[in-house]
Amino acid sequence: MFFALRDLRTARGRFALITGVVLLLSVLVAGLLGLTAGLAHQSVSALRALGSGDSTFVLPADEDGAVDLDRASLTGEQVDRVTEADPSAVPLGVARIRVDDGTETGASAVAVGLGGPVGSLTPPASGEVLTSTGVDDEVGAGGTVLRVDGSALRVTGGVGDLWHSHTPVVVTDLATWRGLAPRGGAATAVAVSSEGPGASRGPAAQPGLTGVDAEGLVSSLPSHRAENTSLNTMTFMLLAVTALVVGAFFAVWGLQRRRDVAVLKALGASTAAVVRDSVGQAAIVLVVGIGGGVGIAALFGVVAPGAVPYVVSPATTVLPALLLAVLGLAGAAVSLRPVVSADPSTALGALR
Repeated sequence: MFFALRDLRTARGRFALITGVVLLLSVLVAGLLGLTAGLAHQSVSALRALGSGDSTFVLPADEDGAVDLDRASLTGEQVDRVTEADPSAVPLGVARIRVDDGTETGASAVAVGLGGPVGSLTPPASGEVLTSTGVDDEVGAGGTVLRVDGSALRVTGGVGDLWHSHTPVVVTDLATWRGLAPRGGAATAVAVSSEGPGASRGPAAQPGLTGVDAEGLVSSLPSHRAENTSLNTMTFMLLAVTALVVGAFFAVWGLQRRRDVAVLKALGASTAAVVRDSVGQAAIVLVVGIGGGVGIAALFGVVAPGAVPYVVSPATTVLPALLLAVLGLAGAAVSLRPVVSADPSTALGALR
């Protein structure tokens, strides 16, 4: 590592430049992953709460499979068929409503009506409602009554930071939900235990119905699919750019110091030692650049809560750091050919 450390000291400008580029790319990758996770949380956290148990979900279907959740609506007959096949099945409804926040237009919310406990959610008593923190922010925390289209519902608790399609959520029992969303049909879906009698008898196999698991329920929200696919594509492209940038830098750097490497080999340094020296040099640059970039992105998520949907977690900090390090080292390793192929006789000839 002596040669690598000496290079870092004598060519501070060049290494500061590439370290800065790696740092900026790391900010972009970690920041994009944080935003992706934040947007996903505000899009499907309520659906993930419903799917956190062992339930599968019966949805209406057309010739292409399960219909989008925004259009899903089960008739009373369909709900009865499913519950007859599996008495433990729980119908549930999801629909947009407008709550009175003291303004003329009101505030949008999504009502989740439950016929019984599903996943981590439990319905309140009839005529009562549980509010998420987003609804509390809209109508004011601490209120005891939530007014929806002329109906007054007693607020008896909260459900935490739950969202559906970037809209805050309220949870009611199914009968109250049907009153709040009369166009939603008898239910939006039916939760069926994956280990209950319905699993073997296949209530979802009936005409016009299909079954999806928890991930399928999340994927049935079309806006989430499009949003997630676009952001993940951008993240993968940034990861590829990082590997290419680091590889290109060390390829050029390897060509420039080929004569120095030839001198080292002429003095007795083995090819393996020179390769370790070069990879170690790349590792130092990557550790400083990636560590600084991911740290800045995480700090942004910590100091700006609520300003943008952003999640700081191991998946948005440790995971991108490891991916960037692996891809950066892979790019640097691919560019080692000038170092490996340096001929000691060239150095001896140049010194004569």
